[in-house]
Formats: sequence, C-alpha cells, structure tokens
Amino acid sequence: MELQQCWMCYLKAEKLMEHGYWPEAHQLYGEVLDHLPNHIHQALENEHIKPCQFSCLLSGLRDATVAQSEILNQMGQQQRAFTTLNQCYALLQFISLETSYLVQRTMTLIDNKSEDILRHMGAFCHAQRDAQWMLKYEHIQKAHHHFAKLRVTADPHHTMQRIC
Repeated sequence: MELQQCWMCYLKAEKLMEHGYWPEAHQLYGEVLDHLPNHIHQALENEHIKPCQFSCLLSGLRDATVAQSEILNQMGQQQRAFTTLNQCYALLQFISLETSYLVQRTMTLIDNKSEDILRHMGAFCHAQRDAQWMLKYEHIQKAHHHFAKLRVTADPHHTMQRIC
C-alpha cells in the first residue's frame, strides 16, 4: 500500500472511530499498521525525508496503535491489544538506536512516543488485574531500561564526553 493510500485509510479510520463504527475502523487501522512500519523504515533510508515528515509518520503510528489496541480490548481480544502496543513500542525502541540524522533530529519525539506507548501498556496491564499481565509489563520495563542504556553507550556524543 502506498503511503498516500495508507494515510487516507488512517484518516478514514479516525472518522469511523469517532462515529462509533469500530469494526470498520478496526479493519482500516489493521491495514495502516500492516504498512506504516514499512513506510517508516523507508523514510529512514530516504535522505529527502524531512524531520517534520518523519514526525508525522511516528505520530500516526502511535495514534493508530493506541486506537487499534482500544478497539481490540473492547472486542475482548486482550492479547492482540497488548501485542499491538508492544509491536509499536519495540519498533520505536529499535528506531531510537539508529544513528541517522533523521533519528537524531526526532529523538525527543521518538522518546515521547515510546514513553507514551509504555504508559498505555502499563495502564492496560494494570487494568487486567492479573499477575501474568503485570509480569509481562515488568519485563517490558526492564527492556526499556536496557534500551536506554544501549542508546547512551551507542551515542557518539556521549562517548566523546566520557573520554574527554
């Protein structure tokens, strides 16, 4: 699916969700989430993409993910709802390890979106009132800490500061 078509599906899904057409919105968000990560990866390889354009892709990913997880949760598909959040979170974490100019310019946004998805996962897991869900969230929090450490050690500016 082309990026323009993906974006149109996203906008239509938003409107459908606002009007209570959750099954239709669910289908469109599913299509968006199937294709948007590829567009994000392509953007990382495209030297002509501006940080503001990349930011829009990341914001769309976050918004589609949260909306889709809410729909799935309402449909009683808690595991799929959690998986949707977790996949977005993982993508944002791996993107944050990239050293490209585009990532450097949007790192604050990447961090904010990642933290936001982490908060959604935490709220979701707490709402399940089940020890297994809390254990999953605890593992994600540990992974979050490890990714933060990886980013610090991978950051060339941080390495230079430590050496000097």
